[in-house]
Amino acid sequence: MNNQNKMAPLVFQASGKSMLSRLSLFGTVLILAFLWARPANAASLTLTFSSDASGILLGGSGTSSSAMAFGSVHAYGGVVPGGVTKSVNGTTSWTLSTPIDVRVTKTGLGFSANYTMTAQLQTSGLAYTWKLGAATLTNAFPATVTAAGAYGSKAPYTFSLTIPFSASAGAVSNTLDIIVVAN
Repeated sequence: MNNQNKMAPLVFQASGKSMLSRLSLFGTVLILAFLWARPANAASLTLTFSSDASGILLGGSGTSSSAMAFGSVHAYGGVVPGGVTKSVNGTTSWTLSTPIDVRVTKTGLGFSANYTMTAQLQTSGLAYTWKLGAATLTNAFPATVTAAGAYGSKAPYTFSLTIPFSASAGAVSNTLDIIVVAN
């Protein structure tokens, strides 16, 4: 049984009609931050995060800069924040998960009816299983999180991290690139 601590900052950058974001996971806090400056009258996508009604409370919910604090978590025992689910998967692993709401809005993109969102780990996360929604993430290629996301509405996605008991105790670290492209 290993004690794993989690922290995750998420930083976004936007350009034209696509948006790239990075999610780093390590320590005890998940931070969702949006850094974006666009010229007036430019075509753009805006990505915001909100607390899901059944998920962890995000600091700055409804904005482009949010924070999620998991605290110090352990496979057995310890305290799990409200809205976070911890599950032990037999004798092989344990999982932390929480729903978050994502809203993508468009400006100046004409007839674009929806968007595609993909996600990819920057470095190999072979020891762990990383998921956003139903998409299992690797560093080998982008995984499609949604192929036809609806603009303007909150879409719930569950973020989850599965830690095998064979992994060494300590901080878990990685960066997740999220790309949103107008269809």
